[in-house]
Amino acid sequence: MPQPNLSTELLRTFVTVVDEDGFIRAAERLHKTQSTVSQQVRRLEQELDVALFRTEGRKRVLTSTGETMLGYARQLLALQEDALAAITEQSAEGELRIGVSLSLTESMLPSILARFKQHNPGIRLNVQTDYSNSVCQDYDDERYDLALILRRDRSQVRGELLGYEQLIWIGPAGYQWSKNRPLPLVLLNVPCLFREATLQALDATDISWRTVYSTTSFTSLMAAVRAGLGVTVRTQGALAEGMESIGSQLGLPELPPVYIELRYRSKVPGCEQLAQLIRHERLQAW
Repeated sequence: MPQPNLSTELLRTFVTVVDEDGFIRAAERLHKTQSTVSQQVRRLEQELDVALFRTEGRKRVLTSTGETMLGYARQLLALQEDALAAITEQSAEGELRIGVSLSLTESMLPSILARFKQHNPGIRLNVQTDYSNSVCQDYDDERYDLALILRRDRSQVRGELLGYEQLIWIGPAGYQWSKNRPLPLVLLNVPCLFREATLQALDATDISWRTVYSTTSFTSLMAAVRAGLGVTVRTQGALAEGMESIGSQLGLPELPPVYIELRYRSKVPGCEQLAQLIRHERLQAW
């Protein structure tokens, strides 16, 4: 009996359908038609001779076999990316100019760059962090070879959509606040998109607020929160010892997600490898 052909394309399509919670959004992310995505998932099911999804109402959800296969699919894709990085590590030389939205340095970036540098000792990294609008403009002006950009609106994404992060309210552990007084806010300076999302969410409610601490430094921002000066809005990755998610317990408004966009110039040495590592990191995080 012939062995199933588990092609990378089919596996990546399957994982993307799960990560994007549906075939339509997966098609948008993969730049394919919905029918092509559906056909590729069916091909994978035929190769494996199993059902990966079942119908539940109007949605398609993973079967127990599909859940098992999802874990292996992630591992297989990650292993392929590691292999590609390993066999090309000695060939790439030069400088790689990287622009990153400030908030993405809170969790995912440092470990990725360290791993990339281990595989690519001949490439010099030049990393700049800035607000999202500036990173996007500088990439368009060809000041960067690769950019990781946070977007408030999914429709703004012009490159590859890596996924999204849910915004949360963060305060010191055990934080107490009464709606009889303004909510004290600790925020990054304008034009921080987290700041915009925070104020927009509050202005849609009857909660009064005041900014007690505004800074350009993430380290300073979180130190102010830890000290109890006020609360802030970040992603889950910003939570650290002595802090907790406080939105539900304080009755604060729900917050939107932010979307992560990857743009890069594939012909620049090292760009494709770094992009693969970034995708790998995101798959592991999901």
